[in-house]
This record gives sequence, structure tokens and C-alpha cells, in this order.
Amino acid sequence: MSARIPVFLILVLSSSAGEAADFGTRGEVDWSAPYIGISAGYGWLRDVDRSFTPPLRSSGDDVVFGAHAGYLHQFGSFVLGGEAEYMRLDINFEGFPIDVEDAYAAKARIGFAFDRLLLSGHAGATYITTNIGLEDWGWVAGAGADYLLSDNLTAGVSWDHMQFDRFDGTQIDGQIDLVKARVDFRF
Repeated sequence: MSARIPVFLILVLSSSAGEAADFGTRGEVDWSAPYIGISAGYGWLRDVDRSFTPPLRSSGDDVVFGAHAGYLHQFGSFVLGGEAEYMRLDINFEGFPIDVEDAYAAKARIGFAFDRLLLSGHAGATYITTNIGLEDWGWVAGAGADYLLSDNLTAGVSWDHMQFDRFDGTQIDGQIDLVKARVDFRF
């Protein structure tokens, strides 16, 4: 079954390549649309627990995946929008039985379109949970690049930096960095 997924993606992307070429030649490239999508990538976590002397530093990393939905509106070359995202992190602190499990984010997006290429930045709020009951709000900021493959399909990459200070009332300051590949379906 796992071999079928790459074959399916290759067929979808190759069938969209001809449409993408036609789309770009008509001069009708418009990033204005609602979209939904999926993403997968890798995440790195670092934190400092200041309740210890000297402060205890820990880290972890793992594969991440998720889903998102949003809307973009184009004004000339300027693109503005918003996005809601869920990420399954499951990042384990090395040497500790603690996992950062889920992340939710609401982000504003701003960018510039260069025909079928969109370069954008984003910022907003994020909320994460752990397997030991600690959970809290933080902020997220990052950047991305998306390529319009057809009227309805985009592919891209993004980077998110999440920051948490005094996580859930503790002396822990943490940060998570995510690098993801994305595929979006536009309506």
C-alpha cells in the first residue's frame, strides 16, 4: 500500500504539469482562493528549565505531520491571508519520558506573488500539548514558498518557529522549529 501513495502523487503532479504550463501562459495567475492541505516534515525542540541550578537544558526531534486550511487574497503582486493548522508532533525529550504531542496554530500570512511562485511570511498564535498534562499558548512566526502547479494544486515548503516562555506557569522556556513540505488543494 505504501508504494501506491508515491505512484499516485507522481500521477497527480505529472497530470497537473501541463495545466500549470497553460495556466502561466494565459496571464491569469491569481492566488485568491480558499485552500486545504497536508504537510509533513521534521521538528526540533529545545528548552531551558530555570528551576534548576545551573539551568537544565534538554532537546528532542522527530518527524511531524499535519493539516491546514486557509484563505489568500491577491492585490496586484501583494498577497494577504490567514491559516489555521494542526500538527502532530510527538517529539520526545531526549532522556525524559515527556512528549510534546500536538500543536495548533492560527497565522496571518503576507507575501508577494511572482507569477506561479508565492514567497510569504507568517505570524500568529500557537497552542501545544504534552503527554504529562502541561499545555500552553505561545507565538509562531516563519516563512514559506509555494508553487502553483495548476488552478487547484500547489506544492511548497515552510519553516515555523514556535516560542513558549514560562510554559504552563513553570520555569521552562521552550522553542520548536519545524521544516515542512506542503501540498494544498484550492477551491
